[in-house]
Amino acid sequence: MRKLNITTWMVLLVVTASAYRCGTATGNRDSQPIVSLNQWHYIQVDDQRAKWGDWAQPEWLRYFGLDMADVTGDGFKDIVAGRYFYQNPGGDMTEHWHRIDLGMNVDGMLFVDVKGHQYGGIIATALPAVYWFKALDEQGSAWQGVQIGEVPATGHVNGQGYANAQIIPGGSKEVMLATGEGIYYFEIPDDISRHEGYWPMTHAAPDASDEGFGVGDIDGDGLLDIAAGRRQGEDEGSGMEIFWWKNPGNGQGNWESFPIGQTLFDADRIAVADMNGDGKADVVVSEERYPGREPDANLFWFEQSVDLTNGGWERHTVVTQYSMNNMDVADMDNDGHMDIIVAEHKGKALKLQIWRNDGTGNFTENLVDTGKEGHLGARVADLDGNGTLDIISIGWDKYPYLHVWRNDGLDKADDTQ
Repeated sequence: MRKLNITTWMVLLVVTASAYRCGTATGNRDSQPIVSLNQWHYIQVDDQRAKWGDWAQPEWLRYFGLDMADVTGDGFKDIVAGRYFYQNPGGDMTEHWHRIDLGMNVDGMLFVDVKGHQYGGIIATALPAVYWFKALDEQGSAWQGVQIGEVPATGHVNGQGYANAQIIPGGSKEVMLATGEGIYYFEIPDDISRHEGYWPMTHAAPDASDEGFGVGDIDGDGLLDIAAGRRQGEDEGSGMEIFWWKNPGNGQGNWESFPIGQTLFDADRIAVADMNGDGKADVVVSEERYPGREPDANLFWFEQSVDLTNGGWERHTVVTQYSMNNMDVADMDNDGHMDIIVAEHKGKALKLQIWRNDGTGNFTENLVDTGKEGHLGARVADLDGNGTLDIISIGWDKYPYLHVWRNDGLDKADDTQ
């Protein structure tokens, strides 16, 4: 497959436990208004969400899926979270978010566009089964599930890593899923109306963790690679080796992997982005702790090494605090530098934070909120189309909740952001 002639910093793409978006940060402050990070309005989208275990074993299991896209075509991004689709009410988003049940006990993870189908689509899992749910009308008020393949189940049934990414240049983005046997990607058929049977599937990273993973052009060859954890032992809490898997560019599976570095505890969320402005893809990792009674989880970023094949990436600590099963990376204040968004899953404060990047990989805490537990959250998207990134989270301990923090900082930027 022909390699694209584009540089690393133009193709860096960011993914979390499950959020994939363009992670490019060019540093062009003159063309973008600076956004204050002190102006937030909290919106409780839902407090009546059920859990996976209400319908199937194991009884304790919750949903992992969370994604945002404008399905209804009104300029406002809607949300899929587990078995529920939420219609954005528009305006200031404080009115009722109408919730539609997908009608099956599946974990809706990603929005997808499929040629040959005029309405929205969702990728959902009930592993080993993988489904494409197609909207039956423009508003997404009814959905129909079609099985598109099977992948190995995890110890939590469904995987905690998922992404839409342009793994194969050209055409639709591929659907990436973490499973019980590493990371697979599905190719979306060019025209679903002419396609029958399962979607083409490739086993890209067979030994990757079933937790979060990141996607980005790590070696600068114009192809998107994978960064993920590889657990060293059976016991949780033994730490993980972080690896990157090189996209071979030929559509084949079993990608070659290379070490990056070591975490102290389990790696939960992972993202790929240039964190120090040198034009090279770095890797950001948040740790989880179970049962999480102590504030000893770390948020690291690994600085890309000169030698991409033998590890030795320098590990930088951003913060040590309670378990961080939430993480995203984006330029939140429009200063051209990639910031880190995290939320504590455990502890008394349950802090939601933006770690503001000075452009060289040094970070300053910007506290957004406290007291709202999150899991596979702290994900960002411009829900209302006003040019600022809002924050979205779902819970585990408090699984009935779906949280949104609306970013009102575009017109209220100040020197105290």
